[in-house]
Amino acid sequence: MIEFIRQKKILILVVLITLAGIIGIGYQSAEQKSEPIYRSKIDRIMYDTHNQSPKYVITLPDRNKKSKKPEEVVSVGEETAQAETTAKPQKEEDPHSLEAVIARTPYLASLGSAGGQPLPAVRSDSDLTEEKGNLKLPKTDGKKKPWEVYGSKVSVMPRFNRIAVVIKNMGLNRGNADLINKGLPSGVSFSFSPYAPDQAEQIIAARSEGHETYMDLLLPSKDYLQSDSGPMSISLTASLAENTERLEKTIGIGAPVGGVIVTPGVADESNAEHLTAILQELHDRGLLVLNATGEDGIEAIKVRQLARARADIVIDRDFSAQNIEKLLEQAEQIARDKGYAVIVSDPKPIAVLALNKWIESFSPQLSYEEMKERNITEIAKPFALVPLSNLVVEE
Repeated sequence: MIEFIRQKKILILVVLITLAGIIGIGYQSAEQKSEPIYRSKIDRIMYDTHNQSPKYVITLPDRNKKSKKPEEVVSVGEETAQAETTAKPQKEEDPHSLEAVIARTPYLASLGSAGGQPLPAVRSDSDLTEEKGNLKLPKTDGKKKPWEVYGSKVSVMPRFNRIAVVIKNMGLNRGNADLINKGLPSGVSFSFSPYAPDQAEQIIAARSEGHETYMDLLLPSKDYLQSDSGPMSISLTASLAENTERLEKTIGIGAPVGGVIVTPGVADESNAEHLTAILQELHDRGLLVLNATGEDGIEAIKVRQLARARADIVIDRDFSAQNIEKLLEQAEQIARDKGYAVIVSDPKPIAVLALNKWIESFSPQLSYEEMKERNITEIAKPFALVPLSNLVVEE
């Protein structure tokens, strides 16, 4: 056996070396297969235990979250000093951002519902109606007058100044008119455009919410070469008969109309004769006249015992919030000085919302006992909203 081993020792040595080589190769192969597959050089640096390179934690930003600065440890003293030296004012909201624009946009739907109660005369009184062709004109029967019958008298406590608000040019936008009708207090009066659709229907709807109703009387445009107030307006070139017919079409709509709101336009010696005849016609029918022209032309025309009033403030041009606020401050001063004020405005959403907010700021009308019970010693805003007919006098 020993002799055999001696004879074959070279062969045996070769076999052993071969086996050792095979075992070594197998071990190395197994080690390589068990080695993790690194997706990048960063992974190899982080997780290769044989790599002695310095390791750093790399945090990539999350696209769905805002990055935060690492918190620093600050002592109480340092915190105070740091707050005083490094505090920065909060970033102001961008006034041109979508959110800011939406917040500033006036929406009539925000008025909600004022819950007005119907007036006693929601529809026309047959005794105060004259049929003339297709028209149903308001008239007086000698005793009752439309401006009084279709009006709404309210009582105001002493020390309160009366304020009438009239929204003119109503009804052109039916959707907006409905929102204004339901959203404003019933003490606000409405005057409808002669070009509004379904005038009678809209007037009945307004009176069902407690609003007095009138019609706009359109004067000739001062800038008639560039703008025209239309075929329903009083014309400088039309005959007296034609202008009277236009007046009748304006008021003869078969719904309770208490009078007219005279809108800005030409009212001077050029059409004084026609305007005098028109005001006389309004008087004869028992209707009131509110001069909302902002000028004295209508005031210069005298008609005996005509029920009339003049607007102190007219909001129909500059509808900026600053201008509206300034005009309402003027109205307050006028009311304090003479005990009342009349405001006329176009139905622009920004103006309507400003008026509603202003009216809501009026102090409540409380008795002396109620003020004493609530510990109220001063009336901050002594104003009371009244319908237009409450501030009209027959001269």
